[in-house]
Amino acid sequence: MGLPKAALIQFSGAFEKKKNIAKAKKYVAEAAANGANIVCLQELFNTTYFCYTEDASFYDLAETIPGPTIDEMSKLAARHKIVLVAPIYEKVMKGELYNTAVVLGPTGEIMGKYRKTSIPYVKSPDLVGCEKFYFRPGNLGFPVWQTPFGVNIGVMICYDRHFPEHARLLALNGADLVFVPTATAGMSRYLWEVELEAHAIDNIYYVGGVNRVGRDEGGSPTQAYYGSSYFCDPKGKIISQAGDKEDEIVYAEIDLRAMEELRNLWGFFRDRRPDMYAAIAK
Repeated sequence: MGLPKAALIQFSGAFEKKKNIAKAKKYVAEAAANGANIVCLQELFNTTYFCYTEDASFYDLAETIPGPTIDEMSKLAARHKIVLVAPIYEKVMKGELYNTAVVLGPTGEIMGKYRKTSIPYVKSPDLVGCEKFYFRPGNLGFPVWQTPFGVNIGVMICYDRHFPEHARLLALNGADLVFVPTATAGMSRYLWEVELEAHAIDNIYYVGGVNRVGRDEGGSPTQAYYGSSYFCDPKGKIISQAGDKEDEIVYAEIDLRAMEELRNLWGFFRDRRPDMYAAIAK
């Protein structure tokens, strides 16, 4: 039996949810046909990245979990017998809204969810993220899920990747593979590889960063997303990467034995000194 295989799906978004859901269905089916056991979609996959402006009408894009989109994704995961990470805009109640990634199991069950912890408010000529207008900060911690394929997975969403504490907590909770679904453009480009590679090196796990690509149809008139979704291994080496123009699927085999051997070799977790780190929390 071969190694478990993960996939990242990057695509250009559209304002109409049905268009994004149709793309997700098409590409997930392709990934599963190519042997992927665990698949991750991009941040807010079923909408445009609407946070380029402050518009109260976009609150209506939020959905409950379970709800229309997640019901469809649950059926999709069950049809292909995969674990599927589906990030959407979550509505808990009127006025309580989150940027959330839902983890669906191979029988269609909701294994759990992660809510984006760090919420940005960024305005630059080529990158705008007015997210504090739309999302409450996440309150579910940094969960890790045991998949039936032997790989433990965790999630950080976009801006979360700038915080090494998030990455380390996922490692301490047992992650072998961390997905980072994003909608990122412009000035963040110089950080895209180096930060995720650093998380992989520091924590000796696999990282999969998945970004949307191109311009959203009916979305921001100025922001173009640079795609470049990729996997890096526990040494921080990029092992597969998409381009910056087209919809693409990126794959990686997850070698847990090699990861364990590297952790034993370096001893990073043996040599941690949490008794000395209290100042970080002050």
